[in-house]
Amino acid sequence: MTGTIPQLSLQQVSRRYGTDRQWFAVRQATLEVEHGEFVAIIGPSGSGKSTLLNIMGLLDNSWEGCFEVDGVQVNKLSSPERDRLRSRMFGFVFQSSYANPYESTARNAALGLAIRGESLDYQGVEVSRALETVGLSGKASSLARNLSGGERQRLALARAVATNPQVILADEPTGNLDSSSTSKVLELLKELNQRGTTVIVITHDPAVAEHADRVIEVRDGVVTEPVKGRQVQVRQAPIDGPIQERIPARQDQGILIRTTRRWQERILRAINNVSSRPLRSATLVAAFTIAIAGMITASGIGASASQQISDRLASAALDEVRVEVLSGTSREERLNRAQTIKGLAHVTNVGEIASIDASQARTSRLAQFQSVDGKAFPGSTVAVDEAALSLFEVETFPPQAAKLFGSEDAGKVALVGEAVSERLGVQWGGFGAEVWVSGTPYSVIGTISSAPRAQNLATSVVIPISAISNPASQLVVRTDIGFSAGVAEAIPLALSPAAPAEVAVSTTGDLRNLRIGVSQDLDGLLNSISIALLGLAVLSASSAMFLSVQTRIQELALSRALGLSQSGVAAIFIWEGIIVGFAGSIAGLSVGLVASVGVSAAQGWTAVMPWSAVALAPLVGVVSGAVSAFLPAVRAARIDPAEAIR
Repeated sequence: MTGTIPQLSLQQVSRRYGTDRQWFAVRQATLEVEHGEFVAIIGPSGSGKSTLLNIMGLLDNSWEGCFEVDGVQVNKLSSPERDRLRSRMFGFVFQSSYANPYESTARNAALGLAIRGESLDYQGVEVSRALETVGLSGKASSLARNLSGGERQRLALARAVATNPQVILADEPTGNLDSSSTSKVLELLKELNQRGTTVIVITHDPAVAEHADRVIEVRDGVVTEPVKGRQVQVRQAPIDGPIQERIPARQDQGILIRTTRRWQERILRAINNVSSRPLRSATLVAAFTIAIAGMITASGIGASASQQISDRLASAALDEVRVEVLSGTSREERLNRAQTIKGLAHVTNVGEIASIDASQARTSRLAQFQSVDGKAFPGSTVAVDEAALSLFEVETFPPQAAKLFGSEDAGKVALVGEAVSERLGVQWGGFGAEVWVSGTPYSVIGTISSAPRAQNLATSVVIPISAISNPASQLVVRTDIGFSAGVAEAIPLALSPAAPAEVAVSTTGDLRNLRIGVSQDLDGLLNSISIALLGLAVLSASSAMFLSVQTRIQELALSRALGLSQSGVAAIFIWEGIIVGFAGSIAGLSVGLVASVGVSAAQGWTAVMPWSAVALAPLVGVVSGAVSAFLPAVRAARIDPAEAIR
């Protein structure tokens, strides 16, 4: 050896494992490798050869002692600095090729260059040269899964050669090959060594060791003196050699340019990972589609329903006033109040309505409090007079049925809402049918087909208010358009001049605050459902991506070996989540719009869609996708390449 600085120098380097009972995989190893050497490391299985190689390749950082690369102490470098040094200094060839089966041969060979942030033009030149070197130029566009075992191993060598490494570290590179493929790989390694590249090979094969300048044995973690060696002409680090000359020239490129290229590469890898696993990706996209569709549908239905409430109340606010009548008020007093109110200016009519509590009404088709399907009546029971039916613009079949409600001795008759008539077993028109209310039979005289100003009547059984005794009710007062507020102020003075405050009067306009509250409650309920769906989507996507980390450990470890930083690994997973979330948001947006419009059309509503929800849907999808990928990204970034690649 000469006085030059060794390319790799290990002094008293040890690597131990275990906690309570520790054992050494490498024990106080001292070894120097000069520039341009071809070194073979041999030893039985489990002797520590691969661990030694991982230390020299900067894959394992948990060793003790002193390790220098070209005179630089490795333990003084930060983790990103080690990643950068590894990407430019070393090329790796493992027993398995670790080729991505879903990518082309050229794309596989370019992985190290892409991680480093090289331009596409530069990648193309170097990959073409590397594939030509290993004899795979004709397979550049073929998917890696279509290559033979020997071709995949040559692809792994091309991947290492493409980065123009100063040192090639090969761990049993011919272990899975036949004799013909073994010879080709060895010839390539020897050719690279003759061109100035340092080659370090771990092998069990004596034929492979015969090609080396030095053979070093590792047994029980101890590196011994060479069992075979010959005088080697030590080469200086190449300056103008054909392999190394391009690396220094490219180091002066702008950091921003390289960073941009690296981010582009990570996004492209994320897109490829999503598209190359269609079943898994479709499942993840479906989860976000359901969640976003639920959010859009909920927003649309909530806005449409709120608009209907607003329109109806706004319309009624112009011409409707209601006066509370306490339970126990005599029929005569009720009529007197109605007549007094009718005498006020701008009052057009007065009717009366009373809702009967379901537990008291016990409405049923039969006396035994059961409807025809064996279940309690699902609608409401309401008592009204003829004036109220007119005020609510109720349409019946037959049209004259409502007239019977105008007589004080109308008797026990009833109208059945069209929406519940079939449920009660009442035919259209209701002739000959009978329903029971509060244990009393009522003859059905017609069906309510429409009630624009009181749509709840379409799901109700309606009886004459004269048929029940002094219930708590409301006088419904219709006014000229725009005079409801003035009439509401006049009614208490007209009914009780001495104590007007005792008369409870409300206009529909007073209910606008209630409308806002109802709308907020409705929106809150629907949004809660949306958030729950979104949470489930995030959890399911996160679980699926977390599980996928286990199936991609070697792929990710290879990227780490080629110089991809921990943050780079995490970024790829985050981008995968973003892509899946965005795709799900677009699909969910489409489904949600269709569903919202469909529900509104089925209800006869005017569809209303908050455009803020539409605009936010993609952002929600992107953020949710990124959140779902966070924990898997952290897990992936923590993968130890020295442990994962064997």
